[in-house]
Amino acid sequence: MLKMVLTIVVLLVSVNTAFAWQGYNMDTGGVIYVDTKLGQETLTTGNVKYFDYDTGQEKLGYLNMYEDNLGLLMDLRTGDLMRVKMEGRQ
Repeated sequence: MLKMVLTIVVLLVSVNTAFAWQGYNMDTGGVIYVDTKLGQETLTTGNVKYFDYDTGQEKLGYLNMYEDNLGLLMDLRTGDLMRVKMEGRQ
């Protein structure tokens, strides 16, 4: 029984983190993935976890989205700011 419960918990956690919005850094052309919550249909302003393919690292940032899926993403560790264009949910 415990094994079944642990399996279900692992599946739920992995499903929850499997959703992301794909986009790119408009300054470098690099691809980024912004983690979203299960069922989140739109990106909103706030703290996010994202994967930056330019550096190959997962980072924490602050996302501020505007019209036409354009926005600004600030790396919370370094303060670097990038212009982003989000294309779609994966």
